[in-house]
Amino acid sequence: MALGLRCFRLVPPVFCNSFAALTRPVSEVTLKTVSGRQSDHGQYMASPAVPIRSFATKKAKGSLDHITVVTADGKLALNQIGQISMKSPQLILVNMASFPECTAAAIKAIRESGMNLNPEVEGTLIRVPIPKVTREHREMLVKLAKQNTNKAKDSLRKVRTNAMNKLKKSKDKVSEDTIRLIEKQISQMADDTAAELDRHLAAKTKELLG
Repeated sequence: MALGLRCFRLVPPVFCNSFAALTRPVSEVTLKTVSGRQSDHGQYMASPAVPIRSFATKKAKGSLDHITVVTADGKLALNQIGQISMKSPQLILVNMASFPECTAAAIKAIRESGMNLNPEVEGTLIRVPIPKVTREHREMLVKLAKQNTNKAKDSLRKVRTNAMNKLKKSKDKVSEDTIRLIEKQISQMADDTAAELDRHLAAKTKELLG
């Protein structure tokens, strides 16, 4: 059953990359390039890095993979510093033998993940009992999903605004028709991504609450 959200990037990287390509010095952008991106637009929407998709309701082990752990070397995903395995359907094990100095930080990150988890430690082995998924817990997961969807939309708006600002600075270098075409492309991509986020939120809300 679902434990909560994996900590994915809020906006699909490929979407940000496509914006970056569209808003590099516009003198490098041609009508052919833009029209080509229009036909390839479907691939951007297929990115798995949308936050709501991380509401894995059948793979509890995977729910811990991308919990962010603050270490002396910076922020790292839990699965980068610990070996995560399923001991049983009710228990996840995180082996920190490779990075024992990060054990305390990993425990803190798991407890503060918002997934209602209470890890226990034996040396460098972290035991994470899987809580019974009650109606109350499901409602909490839906609330987290909505919060992360809103964060994703905030990030999306910032990406769109930055792209438009870069485009405006290049208006003296290319034709108005080219500028309008790129603006339309940026807006369409932003709108489609926001709609994708809403679709995933609705699907996961239905999956969790019925």
